[in-house]
Amino acid sequence: MLNGITLSVIFAVYELGSIVILFIVSAVLYGALALIGYRTKHDLSSWKPYLGVFLLAGIVLTIINLFLKNGTFDLILDWFILILFFGITIYDINKMKAFQADETLDHEKIHIYCAMQLYLDFINIFLRILSLFGKKRN
Repeated sequence: MLNGITLSVIFAVYELGSIVILFIVSAVLYGALALIGYRTKHDLSSWKPYLGVFLLAGIVLTIINLFLKNGTFDLILDWFILILFFGITIYDINKMKAFQADETLDHEKIHIYCAMQLYLDFINIFLRILSLFGKKRN
């Protein structure tokens, strides 16, 4: 989760110009992924088990790499998790479109749930892009 401590670390590690540019790149990319998820005519609910397993694998591999401290493996994990969150974003937007069409749901509660999903998707994409392409301070 992006909180005050995480923000201060980001600003301490990366140059401000790099943060701003990569934030804009992340926003544009996220918008394109959201458009894909919203415009697709297919129900993407079949993606859920695969995305869940890949996300769990990414978390476990990240924890393992905390101990191994392998830079190459870290780079591979960043790309893997970035691409994974591309898929998760498309899936979440598609799921929200289905929620919107379902009149039996309490839309006030669904809006809060969907907002949190969108927030987490964007933050994860931004952090991975920053990790891959961010210009670090000396």
